[in-house]
Amino acid sequence: MKRLPINIIQKLLTITFIALIAGCSSYQVNSNVDKDKFEDYFQPSTVTIYQKGQLEELEYTILGGVEGSSCQEKAKDIPADEREARTKARINAANMNANGITFQSCINFPQDAACVSNVICYGQALDVVPPE
Repeated sequence: MKRLPINIIQKLLTITFIALIAGCSSYQVNSNVDKDKFEDYFQPSTVTIYQKGQLEELEYTILGGVEGSSCQEKAKDIPADEREARTKARINAANMNANGITFQSCINFPQDAACVSNVICYGQALDVVPPE
């Protein structure tokens, strides 16, 4: 039995690949990502979290206080989370054109009429001059 030459095998693979791609070209992707808010998804990453000791070596300006809240509205929802509260504070700092933040505290509040569990983190939005 004779083997097919390499160039014929390559051509057959190329044709098969093109046919597969063409078959998928009408496939639609549905996502819960809002294209109008796409840049907002990356806002927290533009704000660096600094510990107070790190600021001693840096030049910075305090732009103001910020807070972020995580609220569990219903018993079946995910519990309030410090990570989410800190992320929301970073988004609020980014909205103030900050590139840094320090956190003073995060407080767990008892259940109230609005939240089964609630965490609020408080911090300061900073404009940090990058070191040279």
